[in-house]
Amino acid sequence: MELIVLFFNSFMVGFSGAIMPGPLLAVDIAETPRSGWRTGPVLSVGHAIAEIAIVIVLALSVTALSENSIIVRIIGLLGGLALIVMGAVMAWDILMKKISYDAAGSKTAGHKLIGKGITASLSNPYWFIWWATVGLAFIVEAKKFGIVGPVVFYFGHILSDFVWYTVVSLILWKGKKLLMGGGLRLLILICAAFLLYLGGWFIYDAGLGLG
Repeated sequence: MELIVLFFNSFMVGFSGAIMPGPLLAVDIAETPRSGWRTGPVLSVGHAIAEIAIVIVLALSVTALSENSIIVRIIGLLGGLALIVMGAVMAWDILMKKISYDAAGSKTAGHKLIGKGITASLSNPYWFIWWATVGLAFIVEAKKFGIVGPVVFYFGHILSDFVWYTVVSLILWKGKKLLMGGGLRLLILICAAFLLYLGGWFIYDAGLGLG
Protein backbone atom coordinates (compact mmCIF):
# COMPACT_ATOMS: atom_id res chain seq x y z
CA MET A 1 0.00 0.00 0.00
CA GLU A 2 2.80 2.42 0.85
CA LEU A 3 4.42 1.82 -2.54
CA ILE A 4 1.08 2.59 -4.21
CA VAL A 5 0.95 5.88 -2.31
CA LEU A 6 4.52 6.62 -3.40
CA PHE A 7 3.58 5.92 -7.02
CA PHE A 8 0.49 8.14 -6.82
CA ASN A 9 2.34 10.99 -5.11
CA SER A 10 5.21 10.88 -7.59
CA PHE A 11 2.70 10.92 -10.45
CA MET A 12 0.88 13.96 -9.07
CA VAL A 13 3.99 15.91 -8.11
CA GLY A 14 5.45 15.14 -11.53
CA PHE A 15 2.97 17.57 -13.00
CA SER A 16 4.66 20.39 -11.08
CA GLY A 17 7.42 20.10 -13.66
CA ALA A 18 5.47 18.83 -16.67
CA ILE A 19 2.83 21.57 -16.87
CA MET A 20 5.31 24.43 -16.51
CA PRO A 21 6.25 26.03 -19.88
CA GLY A 22 9.70 24.94 -20.92
CA PRO A 23 11.84 23.62 -23.80
CA LEU A 24 10.15 20.20 -23.94
CA LEU A 25 6.66 21.69 -24.21
CA ALA A 26 7.83 24.11 -26.89
CA VAL A 27 9.31 21.26 -28.93
CA ASP A 28 6.15 19.19 -28.44
CA ILE A 29 3.98 22.03 -29.76
CA ALA A 30 6.33 22.72 -32.68
CA GLU A 31 6.73 19.09 -33.79
CA THR A 32 3.15 17.82 -33.38
CA PRO A 33 1.73 19.36 -36.60
CA ARG A 34 4.49 17.60 -38.53
CA SER A 35 4.71 14.25 -36.73
CA GLY A 36 1.21 13.80 -35.33
CA TRP A 37 -0.11 12.74 -31.95
CA ARG A 38 2.85 10.37 -31.48
CA THR A 39 5.10 13.39 -30.87
CA GLY A 40 4.22 13.64 -27.18
CA PRO A 41 4.86 10.02 -26.21
CA VAL A 42 8.01 9.73 -28.36
CA LEU A 43 9.48 12.94 -26.94
CA SER A 44 8.65 11.57 -23.51
CA VAL A 45 10.80 8.52 -24.25
CA GLY A 46 13.81 10.82 -24.69
CA HIS A 47 12.81 12.71 -21.55
CA ALA A 48 12.52 9.40 -19.69
CA ILE A 49 16.03 8.37 -20.77
CA ALA A 50 17.44 11.60 -19.38
CA GLU A 51 15.47 11.25 -16.15
CA ILE A 52 16.39 7.63 -15.46
CA ALA A 53 20.03 8.72 -15.49
CA ILE A 54 19.48 11.42 -12.89
CA VAL A 55 17.33 9.11 -10.73
CA ILE A 56 20.17 6.58 -10.67
CA VAL A 57 22.68 9.31 -9.76
CA LEU A 58 20.51 10.61 -6.92
CA ALA A 59 19.67 7.12 -5.72
CA LEU A 60 23.39 6.50 -5.38
CA SER A 61 23.65 9.74 -3.38
CA VAL A 62 25.96 11.36 -5.89
CA THR A 63 24.61 14.91 -5.57
CA ALA A 64 27.83 16.91 -5.83
CA LEU A 65 27.06 17.87 -9.43
CA SER A 66 23.91 19.78 -8.58
CA GLU A 67 25.44 21.37 -5.48
CA ASN A 68 28.54 22.75 -7.20
CA SER A 69 27.72 26.36 -8.20
CA ILE A 70 30.41 26.51 -10.89
CA ILE A 71 29.11 23.37 -12.58
CA VAL A 72 25.54 24.66 -12.33
CA ARG A 73 26.61 27.87 -14.08
CA ILE A 74 28.37 25.92 -16.79
CA ILE A 75 25.21 23.87 -17.26
CA GLY A 76 23.26 27.12 -17.54
CA LEU A 77 25.61 28.50 -20.19
CA LEU A 78 25.71 25.32 -22.26
CA GLY A 79 21.97 24.81 -21.85
CA GLY A 80 21.29 28.38 -22.93
CA LEU A 81 23.42 27.96 -26.03
CA ALA A 82 21.64 24.71 -26.90
CA LEU A 83 18.24 26.39 -26.57
CA ILE A 84 19.32 29.29 -28.77
CA VAL A 85 20.52 26.88 -31.47
CA MET A 86 17.25 24.91 -31.29
CA GLY A 87 15.17 28.09 -31.49
CA ALA A 88 17.22 29.56 -34.34
CA VAL A 89 16.98 26.39 -36.42
CA MET A 90 13.24 26.16 -35.77
CA ALA A 91 12.68 29.79 -36.84
CA TRP A 92 14.98 29.47 -39.87
CA ASP A 93 13.16 26.40 -41.17
CA ILE A 94 9.80 28.17 -40.92
CA LEU A 95 10.94 31.51 -42.38
CA MET A 96 12.75 29.82 -45.26
CA LYS A 97 9.77 27.50 -45.79
CA LYS A 98 11.98 24.44 -45.55
CA ILE A 99 9.21 22.53 -43.80
CA SER A 100 5.92 21.53 -45.37
CA TYR A 101 3.52 20.18 -42.80
CA ASP A 102 1.23 18.89 -45.53
CA ALA A 103 3.88 16.69 -47.09
CA ALA A 104 3.61 12.97 -46.36
CA GLY A 105 7.36 12.64 -46.01
CA SER A 106 7.81 15.54 -43.60
CA LYS A 107 7.46 13.53 -40.39
CA THR A 108 10.40 13.66 -38.00
CA ALA A 109 11.93 10.22 -37.48
CA GLY A 110 11.24 8.61 -34.12
CA HIS A 111 14.89 8.44 -33.10
CA LYS A 112 15.28 12.16 -33.85
CA LEU A 113 12.27 12.97 -31.68
CA ILE A 114 13.80 10.91 -28.88
CA GLY A 115 17.04 12.86 -29.31
CA LYS A 116 15.14 16.14 -29.11
CA GLY A 117 13.44 14.92 -25.96
CA ILE A 118 16.82 14.24 -24.37
CA THR A 119 18.29 17.55 -25.55
CA ALA A 120 15.31 19.62 -24.42
CA SER A 121 15.54 18.03 -20.96
CA LEU A 122 19.28 18.37 -20.46
CA SER A 123 19.39 21.93 -21.84
CA ASN A 124 17.08 23.18 -19.09
CA PRO A 125 19.00 24.14 -15.91
CA TYR A 126 15.73 24.38 -13.99
CA TRP A 127 15.19 20.70 -14.67
CA PHE A 128 18.34 20.07 -12.61
CA ILE A 129 17.10 22.43 -9.90
CA TRP A 130 13.78 20.55 -9.68
CA TRP A 131 15.61 17.26 -9.27
CA ALA A 132 18.05 18.72 -6.75
CA THR A 133 15.13 19.82 -4.56
CA VAL A 134 11.75 18.12 -5.02
CA GLY A 135 13.18 15.11 -6.84
CA LEU A 136 15.94 14.60 -4.30
CA ALA A 137 13.45 14.69 -1.43
CA PHE A 138 11.34 12.02 -3.12
CA ILE A 139 14.38 9.83 -3.78
CA VAL A 140 15.37 10.02 -0.11
CA GLU A 141 11.85 8.93 0.86
CA ALA A 142 11.74 6.24 -1.81
CA LYS A 143 15.04 4.70 -0.67
CA LYS A 144 13.32 3.66 2.55
CA PHE A 145 11.78 0.86 0.48
CA GLY A 146 15.14 -0.30 -0.81
CA ILE A 147 15.94 -0.58 -4.51
CA VAL A 148 12.29 -0.93 -5.47
CA GLY A 149 11.44 2.50 -4.02
CA PRO A 150 13.30 4.65 -6.58
CA VAL A 151 12.00 2.36 -9.35
CA VAL A 152 8.38 2.92 -8.28
CA PHE A 153 9.01 6.64 -7.92
CA TYR A 154 10.58 6.84 -11.38
CA PHE A 155 7.69 5.13 -13.17
CA GLY A 156 5.11 7.18 -11.31
CA HIS A 157 6.96 10.38 -12.16
CA ILE A 158 7.62 9.63 -15.82
CA LEU A 159 4.01 8.55 -16.35
CA SER A 160 2.95 12.14 -15.61
CA ASP A 161 5.16 13.35 -18.46
CA PHE A 162 3.80 10.75 -20.89
CA VAL A 163 0.23 11.67 -19.99
CA TRP A 164 0.74 15.44 -20.19
CA TYR A 165 2.71 15.62 -23.44
CA THR A 166 0.50 13.03 -25.13
CA VAL A 167 -2.61 15.05 -24.23
CA VAL A 168 -0.96 18.21 -25.60
CA SER A 169 -0.11 16.46 -28.87
CA LEU A 170 -3.57 14.93 -29.19
CA ILE A 171 -5.26 18.31 -28.72
CA LEU A 172 -2.97 19.99 -31.26
CA TRP A 173 -3.25 17.12 -33.76
CA LYS A 174 -7.04 17.07 -33.63
CA GLY A 175 -7.05 20.80 -34.34
CA LYS A 176 -4.47 20.49 -37.12
CA LYS A 177 -6.77 21.78 -39.87
CA LEU A 178 -7.60 24.86 -37.83
CA LEU A 179 -3.93 25.62 -37.26
CA MET A 180 -2.68 25.15 -40.82
CA GLY A 181 -1.41 28.15 -42.74
CA GLY A 182 -0.34 31.45 -41.23
CA GLY A 183 -1.64 30.53 -37.79
CA LEU A 184 0.57 27.45 -37.65
CA ARG A 185 3.65 29.32 -38.78
CA LEU A 186 2.99 31.99 -36.17
CA LEU A 187 2.63 29.34 -33.47
CA ILE A 188 5.96 27.74 -34.44
CA LEU A 189 7.69 31.12 -34.55
CA ILE A 190 6.33 31.91 -31.07
CA CYS A 191 7.77 28.62 -29.83
CA ALA A 192 11.10 29.43 -31.49
CA ALA A 193 11.10 32.89 -29.92
CA PHE A 194 10.37 31.33 -26.55
CA LEU A 195 13.36 29.01 -26.89
CA LEU A 196 15.58 31.94 -27.88
CA TYR A 197 14.32 33.97 -24.92
CA LEU A 198 14.76 31.07 -22.52
CA GLY A 199 18.25 30.37 -23.83
CA GLY A 200 19.23 34.02 -23.43
CA TRP A 201 17.84 34.11 -19.91
CA PHE A 202 19.73 30.96 -18.89
CA ILE A 203 22.98 32.44 -20.20
CA TYR A 204 22.30 35.77 -18.47
CA ASP A 205 21.34 34.06 -15.23
CA ALA A 206 24.46 31.88 -15.29
CA GLY A 207 26.65 34.85 -16.20
CA LEU A 208 25.57 36.78 -13.11
CA GLY A 209 27.60 34.44 -10.93
CA LEU A 210 30.76 34.57 -12.99
CA GLY A 211 31.86 37.99 -11.89
